[in-house]
Amino acid sequence: MNAFWLFMILFSILVQVINGDINKITTILFSAPKTALQIFVTIACSIILWSGFLRLVQDSGLIKILERFLKPILTLLFKTKNEEAFKWMSTNIIANLLGLGNAATPAGIKAMEELSKENSKDLASSDMILFVILNTCSIQLIPTTVIILRHEYGSENPTVVVFPILFVSLVGLFFGVIFCKVISRVLRR
Repeated sequence: MNAFWLFMILFSILVQVINGDINKITTILFSAPKTALQIFVTIACSIILWSGFLRLVQDSGLIKILERFLKPILTLLFKTKNEEAFKWMSTNIIANLLGLGNAATPAGIKAMEELSKENSKDLASSDMILFVILNTCSIQLIPTTVIILRHEYGSENPTVVVFPILFVSLVGLFFGVIFCKVISRVLRR
């Protein structure tokens, strides 16, 4: 992969040299790190803010209340009876709902560890696969990273994407879960 990126960079520079736009190359070379750092700091601050918010939600007991709402849905979807797995899956899903993908990751890893305890095979269980599908098609009520990037690049209304993202993730989640359940039944036969 490194060779691919090196090729792309060298090819781009060569095209600019052939076109006679050497000034563009130097401008981009000196402005790109500044732009990357600005985006990094903006996203890092957002992650810190929302991770702190998630911690407040956990400490206030709101996660436990939200877990009660998620538990019936999760018990319909998953065969596991592991309470610890349900707890970590709930935390992961709630963090994803808030658009906190980075804060959701540790909870997702813990959930997978709990789910793997019930799995005696080296292959992923159907519950583990379904959990990966839930994470991949995660519903985001507040897609924070996208909103921040749109704001950073001067969008007049950075939140205009919230409902389309919500719709697409709901549709993706629906078909992902259906596909996972169908494949799971076919493979069991």
